[in-house]
Amino acid sequence: MNQTAKAAVMKSANTDLKIETYPLPRVEKECILVKITCCTICGSDVHSWTGRRSAPVPIILGHEIVGTIVELGDGVTHDSGDRPLAIGDRITWTIMDNCGKCYFCREKGLMMKCRHLKKYGHDSCAEPPHFIGGFAEYCYITPGTCVIKVPDTLTDEEVAPANCALATVVAGWEAIGIEPFENVLIQGAGALGFYAAALAKYYGSRRIIVTDILEHRLEFIKRFGATDILNTRNMKDHEIVKAIQSLTDGFGVDCTMEVAGIPSLIPLGLKCLRIGGRFVEIGNSFPNANFSYDACDIVWRRLTIKGVHNYDAKHLQMGVNFLEETQNQFPFNEIVTHRVNLHDINKGLHIAGSGEAIRVAVLP
Repeated sequence: MNQTAKAAVMKSANTDLKIETYPLPRVEKECILVKITCCTICGSDVHSWTGRRSAPVPIILGHEIVGTIVELGDGVTHDSGDRPLAIGDRITWTIMDNCGKCYFCREKGLMMKCRHLKKYGHDSCAEPPHFIGGFAEYCYITPGTCVIKVPDTLTDEEVAPANCALATVVAGWEAIGIEPFENVLIQGAGALGFYAAALAKYYGSRRIIVTDILEHRLEFIKRFGATDILNTRNMKDHEIVKAIQSLTDGFGVDCTMEVAGIPSLIPLGLKCLRIGGRFVEIGNSFPNANFSYDACDIVWRRLTIKGVHNYDAKHLQMGVNFLEETQNQFPFNEIVTHRVNLHDINKGLHIAGSGEAIRVAVLP
């Protein structure tokens, strides 16, 4: 095995990533060294790269990762589902390493808010082990990370976005308690929207309504279970609310999920709810995503609003299980629309930021 490896490093926002070489770390007890085979570019990677959200530099971005085990540290024998692990196995893993012992981990069940949290693709790579992001040839997995063995029936490109997009949507639907035969609204026909629609279909939703301004994405999301699509580019908010109500017997939807990352969609999504409806906010994961709303409407119509940031280990496992069970029902293999190698990472980031792609895969 080579003693050094390459990574694409961001040294400041709004500048090209540079290829750097770092020494591979010694694999300590309960750690794993993985050779990365695929990392897809998430919207949060683009936000960090453009400076929309702050990131410690230097940093190796990327957290939607799949790879093969190169070396297992002492004590690592099974994944989080108690499946045996061996060198050469394909795995994916949670976006975070959490301590499992602090107030949020043990008492509140919020492992993604651990007081000692480490996040792949979000922390500085200045110090060893350096390889803690996906835009690299290797990744070093530390003990507080939940690892999942990838089923042989799924490809790298099908699984990689599960590590963030799919797992977060699983957590989102769980948070607002989606029920069979409910009507749902999904604001945004990007990768999260596709997964949200497919899950809603799987969970037995009656009407799955999706809004966006890009017609080709709206057409594509029909293949993920959307029953109704609305291109809202030339629609006023009151027209959108009326259209949603007309699709739901005049009541409005039971649940709205916002995954477009546009703050102004939040008031609109709330207005589309029926009395007693629930709203889950996922997309606006960057600072200063402000909106204004009349609190009286929340009170009088008994609305519920929940925010979901990242996910628990069980949500990633549920996402992988969902992919395996429904891969012949939904076109998950078409979510990755563009591919680049590590040396073309800046081209890949530009494509991801342009909205042209659904997901861009970095194949080291």
